Amino acid sequence: MSGAGLMILLLAIWLLLWGSLTVANVVSGIAVVLVVVAILPDARIWQRPPPMRPVATARFGLRIAVDLFKANWVVTREILTPASSINTGVVAVPVPHCSDGVLTLVANVLALTPGTMPLEVTRTPPVIYVHILHLHDLEAVRHDVRTLSDLAIRAFGSAAAVAALDNDVAEGKTLANDNDIPPADSEAKP
Repeated sequence: MSGAGLMILLLAIWLLLWGSLTVANVVSGIAVVLVVVAILPDARIWQRPPPMRPVATARFGLRIAVDLFKANWVVTREILTPASSINTGVVAVPVPHCSDGVLTLVANVLALTPGTMPLEVTRTPPVIYVHILHLHDLEAVRHDVRTLSDLAIRAFGSAAAVAALDNDVAEGKTLANDNDIPPADSEAKP
């Protein structure tokens, strides 16, 4: 959507909220839209849309679908069986190279998945604190969230972020050895 398209959409929403098409509503709507687009940085994003790589976006979407299926299966099994395997905990997961937009996307995808809930997101360093309903393997959770963030970066991240991610892969950096995991006291105990 272009900047003009966004402004037309916002004007249409304004007119729908007022419920009538009058000159005063149109003029005031244009004024409000111009102020919103000038003041809010997120409204100006459409002037420079984020990159979107179709193949990487398809991989990201497939990963989301698989994660949603698995999580729903686990929660359904938990509900239907008499024995409980719930072992909750909060895990700190560093997600380097994430822009604010990609970090928000990853946190929202985690919130959609049953059994996971992002509790806090920090920008510097970029870390997502995730509540896990079935915490059995700390490193597996970190790996899953990091994989999701890597796929999001490859789909929607800047060229510099993708290059930094490729550089990490080439250097063999993993979650276990990249030293950006917060100290143990910031990781909640199960």
